[in-house]
Amino acid sequence: MGVPEGTAAGPDRGMRQPTAGLSLEGLTALNVDGHALPRLAASWTWEDEGRTLRVKLRPDVVFHDGTKMNASSSAEALREAISRPGNRALYSSLADVKDVSTDGESDLLIHLIQPSAFLPEDLELPLARGNQTGTGPFKVVKNEATEVVLDRFDHYYLGTPSIQRVTIRPFNTLRTAWTSLLRGDIDMVTSVPPEAVEFVQNDNVQVVSFSRRYQYVIAFNSKQGPLKSPAVRRALNIAIDRDEIIKKVLQGHGIPSTGPLWPQHWAYDRSIPGYGYQPALAKSLLDGGSPRVRLTSSTGAPDASIRFTCLLPANFSILERLALEVQRQLYNVGVDMQFQVLPVDEFNTRISQGQFEATMLDMISGPSLGRAYIFWRSSRRFKGLNTFGYENDDAERMFDLLRTSTNDGAVRSSMNRLQRVLQDDPPALFLAWNDRTMAVRRDFKVVDEPGRDPFYTIWRWAPGMRSVR
Repeated sequence: MGVPEGTAAGPDRGMRQPTAGLSLEGLTALNVDGHALPRLAASWTWEDEGRTLRVKLRPDVVFHDGTKMNASSSAEALREAISRPGNRALYSSLADVKDVSTDGESDLLIHLIQPSAFLPEDLELPLARGNQTGTGPFKVVKNEATEVVLDRFDHYYLGTPSIQRVTIRPFNTLRTAWTSLLRGDIDMVTSVPPEAVEFVQNDNVQVVSFSRRYQYVIAFNSKQGPLKSPAVRRALNIAIDRDEIIKKVLQGHGIPSTGPLWPQHWAYDRSIPGYGYQPALAKSLLDGGSPRVRLTSSTGAPDASIRFTCLLPANFSILERLALEVQRQLYNVGVDMQFQVLPVDEFNTRISQGQFEATMLDMISGPSLGRAYIFWRSSRRFKGLNTFGYENDDAERMFDLLRTSTNDGAVRSSMNRLQRVLQDDPPALFLAWNDRTMAVRRDFKVVDEPGRDPFYTIWRWAPGMRSVR
């Protein structure tokens, strides 16, 4: 398996993500509509007026080291996962966990300092004992910077995987990964660039496309400069022809995005219209709302209404092409967006420290409401991944209601209001919910389930077969 752009440093980046996806599991899994589904947990119920979640475990799960997963071992693994700063940043409800206790051999009790409705969804976080000993269909037997090797776990509770061994290798770029596939050096590439899909597919290679829970955005630093103005951010959003971006850059693999909330969420109000493409209105609003600034002579460009710099991670080709198309469209309404390309580690550091005007991101935004919560709520009240400086009192109230309410009616009402608030005061320039295409040699029969990333069905793939789609 080749992972393009997979050399990023860090325990949860690059090829570490597919490694965790094959070897680790959570108590729950997320459905495409945002609901939590049973996984290692068989069921759960709220107690103590929403301050305790009782989780009943499956009885047939063992860790890779042979330890049976019971209430005691799962509580240990959950406490370890909660203690990690990265998990606490990505799963907001973990900050509300006061303690994890057990009740008999099969029940976990998760005690909260305050009600936290996002907890069942957040329990999708991967669990492991000690040195990343998980319960997934494959177990890690080699873990190095240049290669990860996983062997099938014969005692996997859902059945023994058909594939005996998975080797994961990182590649610097998309091109080097899929050319290695075409040469027969590897059997699978986790991501193929949109413009290469038709070229890669042939008698020996099949392609599988699926919708991701990520969207391409240009996130703004809302604390300072012209991007502090909600009116400017609205004008930038109506200046963009998203259909043209999807057609030209993504080759049709995506759908327009006009906000941070997952449009397939069960509580999402689809009657609220998104941004239309209105370049003349955008230009008028920008000309009337901001003093024109003269660009430096070295750019050779005319006067502009707005000028800002957007950070880009080096060697991420799709982000670069998206940014260039956005730059072209914004130029047509008098906006000058320049780029600063940085090595990925420096790029991540600058974002975490809030040292940017704007930044191009492939941002996870679904399927749960907790994704939007961690990025766009008030940084004055909540410290984590919300480094973009977005502050809106109405949005904050709605986020609080969504975080604490388990009543479906209240969730729908708060979601409706939050959609409208974020439409009126957008925290970013939202572009497209993206698809991903993986390429696999036809020697494998891919299990492709609607609404699910087929990567997570690898344990069910059948090797030694010719699959024709």
